[in-house]
Amino acid sequence: MSEAKADSVSWLETTFYGIGMLSGALFITVMNTYNNVFLVEVAQMSAQFATVVVFISRAWDVVCNLIAGKLISSTNTRFGRMKPWIFGSGVLLVPVYFLSWYVPPNLPDVVKMIYYLLLCSTFMFLQSVNNVAYRTQVMYMTDDETVRNRATLIRGIVELVAVVMGIALHGQVVAFYDTVPKKACRLANSTDNSTTHRHIDPEALEDIKNGYLISAAAICGISLLATLIVTFGVKERRDIERENEQNLNGNFLKTLKGVVTFRPNVYFLIYDVCLYSPTVIYSGGAAIYLQYSLDLRSQVPNILLITVVSTVVALPAVGLLVDKFGKKPVYIVMVALTIPFLIGCGLVPPRSMVIVLVIVICMGALMAANSYIPWTMLSDIVDAYQLQTNQRLDTLFFSMYLLMCRLASVLGQAATTVALVIGGYVTGECSQPKSVDTSLRILMSGFPVAISLIGLGCLIKYPISEQIRKENKEALDEMTASLQEMKAPIASQ
Repeated sequence: MSEAKADSVSWLETTFYGIGMLSGALFITVMNTYNNVFLVEVAQMSAQFATVVVFISRAWDVVCNLIAGKLISSTNTRFGRMKPWIFGSGVLLVPVYFLSWYVPPNLPDVVKMIYYLLLCSTFMFLQSVNNVAYRTQVMYMTDDETVRNRATLIRGIVELVAVVMGIALHGQVVAFYDTVPKKACRLANSTDNSTTHRHIDPEALEDIKNGYLISAAAICGISLLATLIVTFGVKERRDIERENEQNLNGNFLKTLKGVVTFRPNVYFLIYDVCLYSPTVIYSGGAAIYLQYSLDLRSQVPNILLITVVSTVVALPAVGLLVDKFGKKPVYIVMVALTIPFLIGCGLVPPRSMVIVLVIVICMGALMAANSYIPWTMLSDIVDAYQLQTNQRLDTLFFSMYLLMCRLASVLGQAATTVALVIGGYVTGECSQPKSVDTSLRILMSGFPVAISLIGLGCLIKYPISEQIRKENKEALDEMTASLQEMKAPIASQ
């Protein structure tokens, strides 16, 4: 039976599933990378109001994953459980995302804050719903683990391609419309000639606003196309038993407690936060670190692009290593190898381009493990939970994992902000005090190393080994075969 299902899922269908990742990944990549700069420099909001928008919407994003899991688990339509949410949220994201880059004219900061807070919060809710439904859909395509892993690998590759595409597309479009003279900083003397401040020409600002809107329109078009492809190109198998997910209304909190306290999931969620946070810190703090600690301002876009490309190139190799040696051993080795390079990040002397390239290429390749292996391990946890409790709670497990990823993202961004505040970072200044260099080096090296070691310890204690995983798979295959044998006589009557 399992073999028949595997045969029914073609490479074309798994490719269509992977293409669906373009929608959410494009949106969230550009939003994460450019939203802070947009609010302060383009929308001309004060830093305090911009901080309120960013952190409240991010905190709301953490809660949204639980809400999304509950809503999706309670859904059962003739179109499937995941498809209505993927399609509905994917379509609604288009106007919300576009309006998030529109600057209403002549509004005070308080009104702007409310406008962007509502839009960003709505965006985070729709993004969470879309993300939970889309990532869980792989569990409804087939029961065959090989096909799931293949779909997850394609999804991971497309996600990384979307990161490159989003940064390149948005960056190039905005740069084309940026008519401000190409200088590191454009300064003008204040009225008392004792201080300087940053100045942006109003006409140039209007051009930049147009660039943001044109970029948003292009990304909306690509994302909408990806949503249509995954909606109509992927079949949700109705013969895959997920009946237990329909019975959460009366005892949701009890079920949630069971999921959170399930021993393999406890280790999984802890090391996920510990190992994902350094990735967020690295992504969010790299640009500032390269500018003010390593004096490589002009090379920031190239270095970030090289990092992502090395991750994309390494991802298929990670998949082959997992197939040969198993998920847990490969993940442990790759995390352990990352730590020396994290230490090296804090020791790089300024203007050492060659050393930086070596570190970012190796870091990018090793970070490919975080883009692929945890998602395949999550399906093993769901299988183990089903064997122990006779409940299959795919959506709830996936939403909990995404919730912890969002929590790690909030913690990573908070760590970046705290490091800048402690270091005495001055917004808009061309040069920063020496204390900023020290705090950034601790941020990019000391803190990630510490939490990575904690995560590595939890990963080593993670109880589902390759042997246990294989035994669980055999037990589930036997359970599925028994259910089919029981249903066969009933169907024939």
